[in-house]
Amino acid sequence: MSRALSSTALAVSLLAVAACGWTAWRQQQAQSPDQVLQARGLVIRDAQGQPRLILGAPVPDPAGSGKPLGPRAAPLSGVVLLGPDGAERGGYGTLDVGGEAILTLDDATGATEVFKVVANPDRGATLMVKHQNNTGAMLTSWQGEPELMFVDDSGRSFYVRPGMPSAP
Repeated sequence: MSRALSSTALAVSLLAVAACGWTAWRQQQAQSPDQVLQARGLVIRDAQGQPRLILGAPVPDPAGSGKPLGPRAAPLSGVVLLGPDGAERGGYGTLDVGGEAILTLDDATGATEVFKVVANPDRGATLMVKHQNNTGAMLTSWQGEPELMFVDDSGRSFYVRPGMPSAP
């Protein structure tokens, strides 16, 4: 009986050592700098638990002060920055429709894009700068030539195009 008990103890011990070795090897693989994490999204929260950065494919629809502002024009994959109240303050991403890359910075409420750059693979690029009172400027190559547009607080537009008279 003693020999059977010793053999069993030896077999169980070898099995335990093998399991520990396999677990240590898997743990080392998980901590490897070559490891690639794959996910559809990631939310980074501040110390109070408020989401502050969203990385996603796609990201959720925009929110202002934590309230939904409606759907995006098209699904967007990229990074969204959120203020301490949950308002979307900007982001960078690519649209699933049209292939555009977009970079935006929003006002404190998340309701107005005050800075926006759009790069379209077929139509060039556009830079927009806007104030909350709706004044702003746009520089674009959308129509194949450079164009500059100014909008005053009454909503009047002034354009500057090659071969055209300058804005007043």
